[in-house]
Amino acid sequence: MADADNLLMETSEQNGNEGEEEQNGAELEQMAGDEEQDNNTDGGKIDASKGEEDAGKMFVGGLSWDTSKKDLKDYFSKFGEVSDCTIKMDSNTGRSRGFGFVLFKDSASVDKVLEQKEHRLDGRNIDPKRAMAMKKDPVKKIFVGGLNPEATEETIREYFGAFGEIETIELPIDPKSKKRRGFIFITYKEETSVKKCLEKKYHNIQGGRCELKIAQPKEVYQQQQYGTVRGGGYGGDQGNASYGKTPRRGGHQANYKPY
Repeated sequence: MADADNLLMETSEQNGNEGEEEQNGAELEQMAGDEEQDNNTDGGKIDASKGEEDAGKMFVGGLSWDTSKKDLKDYFSKFGEVSDCTIKMDSNTGRSRGFGFVLFKDSASVDKVLEQKEHRLDGRNIDPKRAMAMKKDPVKKIFVGGLNPEATEETIREYFGAFGEIETIELPIDPKSKKRRGFIFITYKEETSVKKCLEKKYHNIQGGRCELKIAQPKEVYQQQQYGTVRGGGYGGDQGNASYGKTPRRGGHQANYKPY
């Protein structure tokens, strides 16, 4: 991924999903490389428009490993004519990654799909959503995980200020304990500052080893990573009580997510 191209993921082991899905986003961006399809093959039309808004395009999460492109197309064809569909495959295992995309000829078909509250395919509840094109906004916000909650804002500002002018520092509080959580968010004035501090993934701050990642909105992240642990705030494994634990396929993260 280009440094400043997009804002942000992780996967799991079992096929399936609990909670919010990793819709398209980065996945749309990766399709060409993963499946190398032309416009005349399944997925080609979707691939060709990966960076564009298309009212007829949908992300479908929660797919069974056994679901084929034909199964996917047959199911959604009852809502309208399907121009194209694809299922994302793991390049290493050759197995389905549990999600795919459907492109309807008429955008009204998308509304029909969304009007139906529950969708089941191959014995699983699946989760179709409108697909969203990735936006190439400047990247100015980072997630810092593993930070000592005792680190003062002054210490944080002094350390990260060395990379550039800071606009805001967010210090999340645990709603139950009312104490600082072990991660923060920093927004810089300039994108170049983010690039500088991300030259190293890990930083030692006040005796602790912290991990830095680019932060991005929840909605975008969900369209990138189909998996990882559900969170309650920002971040990849960020804003998450399970931060630092091995993520498993199916759960998800929330609000802002990292690369």
